[in-house]
Amino acid sequence: MKNKISEIFRKFLNIFKPTKNKVVRSDDFEQTTYILDDTDKIQNGETIISVKNLEVQFRVRAKVLTAIRKVSVDIKKGETFAVVGESGSGKSVFTKTLVGMLEENGNVSGGQLLYAGVDLAQFVENKDWLKIRGKRISMIFQDPMTSLNPLKRIGFQVAEVIRIHRGLDKKSAKEEAIKLLERVGIKDARLRYRDFPFQYSGGMRQRVVIAIALACKPDILICDEPTTALDVTIQAQILELFKDLKDEFGFTIIFITHDLGVVAEIADRVAVMYAGQILELGTAEDIFYHSQHPYTWALLSSLPQLGRNDEDLFSIAGTPPSLIEDVKGDAFAPRNVHGMEIDYYKDSPLFKISETHYAKTWLLDPRAPKVKRPKIIDEIPERVAAIYTGGDL
Repeated sequence: MKNKISEIFRKFLNIFKPTKNKVVRSDDFEQTTYILDDTDKIQNGETIISVKNLEVQFRVRAKVLTAIRKVSVDIKKGETFAVVGESGSGKSVFTKTLVGMLEENGNVSGGQLLYAGVDLAQFVENKDWLKIRGKRISMIFQDPMTSLNPLKRIGFQVAEVIRIHRGLDKKSAKEEAIKLLERVGIKDARLRYRDFPFQYSGGMRQRVVIAIALACKPDILICDEPTTALDVTIQAQILELFKDLKDEFGFTIIFITHDLGVVAEIADRVAVMYAGQILELGTAEDIFYHSQHPYTWALLSSLPQLGRNDEDLFSIAGTPPSLIEDVKGDAFAPRNVHGMEIDYYKDSPLFKISETHYAKTWLLDPRAPKVKRPKIIDEIPERVAAIYTGGDL
């Protein structure tokens, strides 16, 4: 009995033994059973990641919340693909599945995430994701201060990623980190390499986070509302930086935002999400000038940039539904002023409007009554023109 107690005590003490810091490189996980294809062979405009019938669920107090409900979409190489919608629409959950960053109570309960010849939906262990996360698919979050370690120097945090994923030695990683910091607009990068995050402004911290994300030259860069915490002037600078870096490095951007004004500045294609589903999908021009779903109309109508001095700012009535309960019909129906009886009990298919444009609404059924779009939607071209020419709205 005494020996057993001593053994337990020794194990307890071992927990608190100091350990040497060791950089664990992604190459240490070569024993994984899958082989990633070379995506360099994929041409711009071809599919780089294909999502098929994706379903994501969370366990919440013995109940199941279905955050993503049968989402299917192809994302093209070299494009900026924006995902927009209100808070709670599933935007961030959707992109977190691509890098294996769901919370512990969440899991991919159905569907496929096809990338580089493998199905990411089948990954269950962190060692699998270490071959993807950061090295192939990088992610930038909303608040740069929470993305950076406040106790570590800026340069070290960039160089650490380079050492882990690219296997460079300390000196080479430092030089590469300085080049990246210079490229994202950090002046005197060699001098500021040893600064801490608190010595940087919000915009500069976000530039550092971008440098970390680009350290491994990923195929896909996921940006989860990266400009929300920044003022308008800095926001414009960061958006311009994204455009320049995409052209230079040739990666694909998946941009998550609730701000359609930002989407107009940066997106090639747009997916409008609501209650865990994509309700409308198309080019930026399709969505802004030829939108067909009432939810997209509501989002556009509520854009402050398009408001006029003699108009009240539009707001969407009601709240999104609880996804713990089964959603019958169109989830937007209770908030939809154009809702029909069928919307309350039968979900709409995804109607094809053109080769690039799709919408999930019964209003596109030939049997549906003709509905006139809100006036502001038809006036978007002239209102946008007035903004850029300095005219009064």
